[in-house]
Amino acid sequence: MAIRIGEVKSSSLSDDKKEVIVGGSGKYIGDVELKIARECLGDFIDALVSARGTLEPTPAVALPSADSAVVPERNARSGGNPNEVRFEIPKTFAVTADTEGRGLVLLILNHRLENQQGYALSPDAARQVAGGLTKSADALQASPVAGEPNK
Repeated sequence: MAIRIGEVKSSSLSDDKKEVIVGGSGKYIGDVELKIARECLGDFIDALVSARGTLEPTPAVALPSADSAVVPERNARSGGNPNEVRFEIPKTFAVTADTEGRGLVLLILNHRLENQQGYALSPDAARQVAGGLTKSADALQASPVAGEPNK
């Protein structure tokens, strides 16, 4: 039997940490709780992201609360030289507006991969990054780079 959920109100982890509980409500069903088993949570999220991708061009991103945010330790320096920076080419990326009302633009590199990294930017900083990326891309396309064909 299909049910229609019109509003998502909450999410939490069960006491035994084996299920994610999503609370919501619907027009004809009232309040409802969905319990998603931990072992199928990834498939459930993938299904929702896929469905949202067909409805909206901007990728969806689930944000952890500020209390549960984990800051990874990263050493951006290459070796011991303070003038060298290590670069990585991301396989995927996503850019979206923060839906939690904090007024940030979110940039996620390697979205949904093991080495996922995220950055939250103010709207002004996001515009500066976007402008800098566009100018650099235009400059690269205008002049050939040694060893790299123009695309």
